[in-house]
This record gives sequence, structure tokens and C-alpha cells, in this order.
Amino acid sequence: MGIDADFSINQVNELLRSIPSIMKEEVIRALSYLGEQCVRRVRDRSGKESWFDQTGNLRSSIGYAVYEQGKTVIESAFNQVAQGSQGGSEGRRLVAELASKYAETYAMVVVAGMEYADYVEAMKGKDVLASTELWAKGEVDRYINQALGRAEKRISQLQHKLGL
Repeated sequence: MGIDADFSINQVNELLRSIPSIMKEEVIRALSYLGEQCVRRVRDRSGKESWFDQTGNLRSSIGYAVYEQGKTVIESAFNQVAQGSQGGSEGRRLVAELASKYAETYAMVVVAGMEYADYVEAMKGKDVLASTELWAKGEVDRYINQALGRAEKRISQLQHKLGL
């Protein structure tokens, strides 16, 4: 008596080779979406809800990046607000500087690239990133669980397609 399997080792190998990339794609997609939501929450608030722009540099320096083991895989656009031409470059500089901090993991960071962002938040009592950070920490598990669900569905579809 035995069990007869009607699939080849090549089919199994293809499935096993595909699983890590599917997982990676879905996790990066989830972190990117979370980053976009964070940037919207920070940048799209009125001056009363956040701070009143003087030059637009602080709001222009708001952005995010998704890192995969120390490499930036996705970075937001750092769109210019008003005359804030310096903000975007400061945001991109900070994103590049932080990459090495996440050399052994996947991560999403939201930055306010202007050096005075902490001052605006601490001394002026304005909400730059604080409330969005709390919100994101409360949401990240949900986003990752959704990513894992999408990955599981894609893996199941591939398994079916391969006849396994």
C-alpha cells in the first residue's frame, strides 16, 4: 500500500522558491500603504490641527520610506508645499541616513526632515509626527495581518495553478 503523488519535484521547488518573494511583496506593499496613510495624516491637516507654515519647508520634508534589510525599497515623493524647496531634499537626506539603522529587518519610517521639527513639536506644542506615530503603531499589526492574508491567498492560487 502506498500514496501516489501526481506532481513533480520541479512543481514543489517552484512553489517553495515563490513563497519568500510573495511574502516580501505583500509586506512591502502593506508598509508602503501605511506610510502613505501616515504622510496624508501629517501633511493634510490644517494649521490649527498641526502648525502654520512659514516657508513650507517643514511640511515639504514630511515623507516615508520602506526599508528591506538596510536598503530603501520605496520612498515617498516629498512634494513641495508653498516655497518649501529645501524640505524635500532634507526629508530624502534623512531617509537615506536612517537606512543603515534597519539593516536586519523590514521597516517603514515617517520623517520630518527639517532640523527644527522636534522644536516645533516640543517647544511650540504643535503636533508634527506624534499623533501619527501613535496611530501607526496601533495599525501596523492589522496592515501586516492583511498582507499575510493576501500572501496566503496568492500562495494558494499558485499551488492550485501548479497542480499541487
